[in-house]
Amino acid sequence: MALTGGSAAFLAAAPTPPPLTATPSVGEPASVLGESRLGFVGEVAWSEPRTLAYVSCAAGVGLALGLAGRQRSRRRHAHHMNAAVVLRACGEQSSSGAATVQKQETVDDVESSVAEFVPKISALQNQAELLRSGELRQVIDTMRCLRKTELGGVFGEVDSLLAALIDAIHGLRDSALTIRNSELREHFEQLDVPSQASRPAEVVDRGTASSSSRGQREEPETMMEVHIVGLSHHSAPVEVRQKLAVAEADWNMYSQELVQYARTSNGYVVPEAAVISTCNRFELYFASPETKKYSAIECVHSFLRTKSGLSREEIEPYLFTYTGHAATKHLFEVSSGLDSLVLGEAQILAQVKACHSHAIAKGDEEDDAVPGSGGKIIAKMLNAGIRIGKLVRTRTKIGKGSVSVSSAAVELMMSRAMADLRKQAATLNVCVVGAGKMSRLLLLALFSKHPEIRVTLVNRSVEKAQVVLDDEMVKARGGANAEVAPMEDMFDVIKSSDVVFTATGSKEPIIYPKDLEGLGQRRLMLIDISVPLNVASGCENCEGVASYSVDDLKKVVEANAAKRQSEVDKAKIIIGNEVEKFKVWQASQGAVPYLAALQAMAENIRKQETEKMSKKLRGLHEKEREAVDKLTRHIVDSLFRPIYYSMKEEEAVAAKKEKIWALKNMFRLEPLYKRGVLTEGTPPKGQLNA
Repeated sequence: MALTGGSAAFLAAAPTPPPLTATPSVGEPASVLGESRLGFVGEVAWSEPRTLAYVSCAAGVGLALGLAGRQRSRRRHAHHMNAAVVLRACGEQSSSGAATVQKQETVDDVESSVAEFVPKISALQNQAELLRSGELRQVIDTMRCLRKTELGGVFGEVDSLLAALIDAIHGLRDSALTIRNSELREHFEQLDVPSQASRPAEVVDRGTASSSSRGQREEPETMMEVHIVGLSHHSAPVEVRQKLAVAEADWNMYSQELVQYARTSNGYVVPEAAVISTCNRFELYFASPETKKYSAIECVHSFLRTKSGLSREEIEPYLFTYTGHAATKHLFEVSSGLDSLVLGEAQILAQVKACHSHAIAKGDEEDDAVPGSGGKIIAKMLNAGIRIGKLVRTRTKIGKGSVSVSSAAVELMMSRAMADLRKQAATLNVCVVGAGKMSRLLLLALFSKHPEIRVTLVNRSVEKAQVVLDDEMVKARGGANAEVAPMEDMFDVIKSSDVVFTATGSKEPIIYPKDLEGLGQRRLMLIDISVPLNVASGCENCEGVASYSVDDLKKVVEANAAKRQSEVDKAKIIIGNEVEKFKVWQASQGAVPYLAALQAMAENIRKQETEKMSKKLRGLHEKEREAVDKLTRHIVDSLFRPIYYSMKEEEAVAAKKEKIWALKNMFRLEPLYKRGVLTEGTPPKGQLNA
């Protein structure tokens, strides 16, 4: 092994040892290092212990400094490469996109080369510590037994060099933790995280380990971040959706199970959670400390695999994850109808309202109601989503115009009533033929516009027709003037109606031109929403008859969809502005625990100072004492009020974080959580954060 400059200089300064001999001297311990891994095997014996000490010292120093030299060389090489990347990045800020990609690849190459060295660092550290505490200690103790006091300083120097080597390894690890590659950081961090056999690997809380290792400024420990993990209804098969489906009655229990699942010895990784689960949507909204956000997302993914019984390969392709700004934006777009299968539909807003109601529920022990796990951040985000969903629909036309065949049929009737029938839509007599799903949707759309309109529902089974009219959603929208009739009376009902909707499953037309003879001066509108058609061709040529098919309705739907799409950009501008406002409020909440700690500190000082003056205040009456107490409280509040208002100002999130750091460091505060849930303890039934 080649010695470094330091070891060579040290050996040059030491006295020259006596020559080696092939046989041991009488009485000398020839086996002192006979089994040592330092390389001094028993093949060579020493003429006297002084020689043994010098050579042992030289070998120890050579090994220590040789290892340290190789470590420094590798670190120096990595630093030079990183420095070159940084200099190139600084000098090419105005370069093209291709140059940026090349620089990124260079950084990746550097990190890849470091990654190859990662597994060896822990082993190298252990070897150095064993050398220091084991074999070298054995040599030092042996020399002390031989009472060669002149060697004490030599071995002390070797011990110091090995200690420096161990420190250098620690420094290498700390430096590696600052690199960009998150997977490489995790690899380093896992070297220090003890295994937890009782919990999946994803649940191990790496947030604390990483935050203590980085040399750069960390996020304030009180900052919370929001996340969304959901199932894509655009691509997920029904089998996967069924595995994750949660009944609305179980939403709160599901959220509580997630909170408890993600609990570690360092506190709650996911202290707030809420869930939406419908036929077309499954989404989990949750918050976590910023320092634990990656652990929180991994916990949720692991929780979903556990609950569904699906493997990572089976579920991961269909999951999406949003964090921070993207998560807030996604929720606001969902509540505004931009992420729905039908653009701008209003049903999702009602579902977000239900999620918010569950999230803030207090629970009741008497009826075993499960409290919500929404907490301050998630509850505020859901409430903001409801408000913005209404705002977008008010300021844009995203919800205007029918985009389903059934609702388009009602819209067509209303728009053509005066032109074709010379009547107001509310005064029309309507006949609906068929009592299937399409007829139910048509009645919902019709009663939403005109609850009191006169309707006759014709069907082969009168009982089934009555079930449709008795449907809770249908009755909630209208139908007071609705009745049923058998199929035998269909033509009699048609002759007394102004508008006829056909929606049966018949494979052949049920209305022909000859059936419309004898209408006289009556005008009739036929709207066929069936496929195959229920109204035969040629009916449109009958006198006084206006006939429309599903193709006409599709044109209406496409035109309305195009109008809605043109409103998407307006809606996104509104959502973008509201997302920024919410993120500023969210950042300000990171100051709340420090403000609470500041208030508690000031109150303690006020009480202590008042107690010191208690002897001088003995002569005061009770009301005068109360006045003094009120005065001191008012002084404290007045002094801190500017700080409180400053934290509420609308400003950039980075500026808000700087204020929080300044507040923490200026008064040396530790966060005070009023509800005490971010640390280990029994969770309260209410909200889950400060």
